[in-house]
Amino acid sequence: MTPDYRLACSRVKQVRALAAAMLGVAALHAVAATGPASGAPVTERPIIIDAQGDSTMWGYQTSDDFKKSWQTPNNPPALLQAALQARFGPHVIVQNNGVPGATLADREKGNNGYSQTYAQWVASSPAHIVIVNFALNDADNHVKEPPAAFRAHLMRFIEESQGAGRIVVLEEPNPVDYAVNRTIVPRYVAVVDEMAKHYRLALIRQYAYIGAMHDWRALLIDGVHPTDALYRIKAERQREVVEPIVAKLVE
Repeated sequence: MTPDYRLACSRVKQVRALAAAMLGVAALHAVAATGPASGAPVTERPIIIDAQGDSTMWGYQTSDDFKKSWQTPNNPPALLQAALQARFGPHVIVQNNGVPGATLADREKGNNGYSQTYAQWVASSPAHIVIVNFALNDADNHVKEPPAAFRAHLMRFIEESQGAGRIVVLEEPNPVDYAVNRTIVPRYVAVVDEMAKHYRLALIRQYAYIGAMHDWRALLIDGVHPTDALYRIKAERQREVVEPIVAKLVE
């Protein structure tokens, strides 16, 4: 994201609107009318998922060269929640705690729109699972925050989360259509993958999967942020990884 974009981004009140997810609008209406699919396990206790990340987690979209911006109702946490509730019932809640313009260092230190350090946040968070999707702003800030620093912050984030009893799911960023994507972003993606292997964590692979699509650039609304079509793809990738974890929690 450009410096102008980062300055323009401020924390915006989160939106929990459910959207036409992978199931489609008709399927969501059917779930609302009939409840979860017959035979699917239904949990009565809340299962909370904390979705941490930058603007691509929050659901940021723009027009007019970043002069206008908004949060799409088709943001990944909203779509993920719709899909999980369709199977498990309304007690599965995905909280969208993405912050546009944020880096992982911001999240750790409680800067740039965060009111608490992550250690303070996670100590009182009701979440059972935390999904973390940072890297793009960190890559933009690679002079001050090289991959080694990003690795240290991610290790700390993971250990603080696990120390508080949270299940951690790492998520790769989507590719972006500007120069840093070819030279710098892959180094940060490699750190995410390395930490998933090191800590034996579930990993949502987005970067290479999306980058292999012949039209992936057309799926970015401004060269950086996904269109609704790509947000749906990202949410489906999230569901594939998170749903089995939720299933174990509700057994």
